[in-house]
Amino acid sequence: MSSSPLGTAIPSINDLQQNVARLLQQQLLASQQTASPSIGLGVNDLDLARSNIKALAFVKAVGLHGAYRYLRDFIARQAIPIKSSGEFLDGWLATYFEESQRRKGAAAATGLANGTGVTATLLEAGTLMQTSDGRQYKVSADAVVVAGVVTPSVVALVAGAASNLSGGTVLTLVSPVAGIDSNFVAAMPNGVSNGADAETDTQAIYRLQQRLSNEPMGGCPADYARWALQVAGITRAWGLRNPAGATSAGVIIMADGNVSPGLPTAGQRQAVLDYIRDPKRGPPDELFVIIPTPVVHNYTLSISPDTKATRDATVLALQDLYFREAVPGGSMPHSHPKEAISGVVGEYNHSISAPALTEGGVFTVGTYSSLLVLGTVTFV
Repeated sequence: MSSSPLGTAIPSINDLQQNVARLLQQQLLASQQTASPSIGLGVNDLDLARSNIKALAFVKAVGLHGAYRYLRDFIARQAIPIKSSGEFLDGWLATYFEESQRRKGAAAATGLANGTGVTATLLEAGTLMQTSDGRQYKVSADAVVVAGVVTPSVVALVAGAASNLSGGTVLTLVSPVAGIDSNFVAAMPNGVSNGADAETDTQAIYRLQQRLSNEPMGGCPADYARWALQVAGITRAWGLRNPAGATSAGVIIMADGNVSPGLPTAGQRQAVLDYIRDPKRGPPDELFVIIPTPVVHNYTLSISPDTKATRDATVLALQDLYFREAVPGGSMPHSHPKEAISGVVGEYNHSISAPALTEGGVFTVGTYSSLLVLGTVTFV
């Protein structure tokens, strides 16, 4: 018998095959006994039918086994909010969140671009510019050249984290505009930012679990974490009680979809600040939105068998580990990265040469705002 992650056993293919064969044999005997003598089953008919029983039983057993596995491994899991996925997870999000706080869609990056041109020349809204790799951005409002300089607001045409640009990135007008030089650069220091991918199942489950574990309390630390998690791109958050005195409130935020190590941008920090300060949510406390100090772990390891599949799965396993276990001011036993890699499908053996691991050792951080984060993973 096979056992499921939910603890429910289902019949094996062999069990089902024997059961189906038994039922088919019984039906065959019943047909022989009830058939009219004029159309009864002859000896040759019975032998032929019996010869097919094993094949028929196997085919039916495989089908039944697959149906049982589907019911156990997928359908049954959808009844548990933090085990659900896809449209079923969307249903649980709709149950516990208001419409504006359900699955977060992708967000387009926005920012300023600096260019030059002839004074008083108009750069119209809708003008397109693009990077050298083809990512396109639209001027979102008319901008006029003043003293030879024009600084239009731009927004990415395609939403997602890939639409973010670091300050200084060159943008070129798709079509020339008279009186405007073709080359622009993303403004320093923030560039074009706040682009975010659509919320994944893992990220949505994290947010749902935080909501299920913490009933709304009108301004407790968990409320600040929940509010921060509504903002596009924010994937993890932790509320703080009185970080700077009795009238203060705080929240530490992470944006794992950003470039490693996943620290939020200044724009994302401001977006969280503005969202929580909305009178519909946060009380008039002194609010601190904190970007954590990263304690980066860069891994160097070898794995057997050393294939692209095992390497990719190892990176995903480590990312999942740090997403689940790393908390501000927290710790992580040295055994947990080894356990995560050992659980990779197909992994037979591995060794970690960096960071240094000791038997019974623990990774720690210095302050309440420091956070363990995964850096690079190098295979040797």
